[in-house]
Amino acid sequence: MVDIVEIKIKAGDGGDGKVSFRHEKHLAKGGPDGGDGGNGGSIYFIADNNLSTLIDFRSKSLFKADSGQPGGKKNMTGASAEDFLIKVPVGTLIYELSEDEKKEDLVGDLVEKGQMLLIAKGGHGGRGNYRFRGSVNQTPQQYTQGTKGEEKLVRLEIKLIADVGLVGAPNAGKSTLLNRLTNSNAKVAEYPFTTLTPNLGIYRIESEKNIVFADIPGLIEGASQGKGLGDEFLRHIERTRLLVHLIDPMSGRNKDLVNNALESYQMIRNELKEYGHDLDTKQSIVVVNKIDVTEVREVLEEIGNRLSILGVEVIGVSSATGEGLSVLLNKISFALENIPRKSSFETKSVVKKYNIDNLPNRRIVFNKGRVITLNKRL
Repeated sequence: MVDIVEIKIKAGDGGDGKVSFRHEKHLAKGGPDGGDGGNGGSIYFIADNNLSTLIDFRSKSLFKADSGQPGGKKNMTGASAEDFLIKVPVGTLIYELSEDEKKEDLVGDLVEKGQMLLIAKGGHGGRGNYRFRGSVNQTPQQYTQGTKGEEKLVRLEIKLIADVGLVGAPNAGKSTLLNRLTNSNAKVAEYPFTTLTPNLGIYRIESEKNIVFADIPGLIEGASQGKGLGDEFLRHIERTRLLVHLIDPMSGRNKDLVNNALESYQMIRNELKEYGHDLDTKQSIVVVNKIDVTEVREVLEEIGNRLSILGVEVIGVSSATGEGLSVLLNKISFALENIPRKSSFETKSVVKKYNIDNLPNRRIVFNKGRVITLNKRL
């Protein structure tokens, strides 16, 4: 899954103003009629729920809007360029990078379909010589060039939007649970790391109410240091309001299923804490999976007693048979009713970057303005 990319964007430049004079029969001195240039196209990001990854940006990393057309005769303004829309998946974070890539600012978080963000403003059209006419300048030769469009380096990052995140070690049964609850088609197999990319599924409670589940690849000890698939996919559960922590007592280094369950629980909690972003403080529901297996069912009560010492309540379920899932869904629904939504991250405003070409007080600073005077006769 391609969920992080860097791209360059360039808004369109403004068209130059025109220097021209009316030349008509029986009209010796028609006066100036040079029109203004058109504005350059701006660049917007727009959220599209038909997209799920950023793979399209791997083959194209530069996006440019068209420039405005120069002004024309008869005081005609040049055509302004159309704005350029870049479609990204819902849940995309937009970071503006400094030129040396040492600093980045989060300027956008697109969490709703159709939500837009202006990231680069197009340049303004220049002024034609018609603008410079006056009683002491009846044949103006002056015009101004269009200003440059903004150019920026941007990093895009997807963080899935879901209500519940499923976490656990490899082969804990997360994908099986997702398929059972939401009728998804996540890949399931008997070997570790079957899930290589995050999966989403929707459990519909009512016609207008549903719960979105996110299943991420399994975590192993040392994932925060890059072992296994690492912890990079944990970003996709940062938006979730609730975590469901699945434990498979049959997976582990010990023959004692109880100790396996306790070690698995503690390992996942440690990895969440190492990752940060307050994942370890999110409300969670601990679930012992595979109680359809006799050995697991026999130790379920003891696992619950041992974890209760840590203040953790345990639910037993079987993703394969569906046993206990109604109890789990009731607890999830009740918990979500009391957890407020945090749909988006705090962002900064997009800041206009000035350079020599678009500096507002350029004439004062450099003792000259943007006005250009033609030396030739028209």
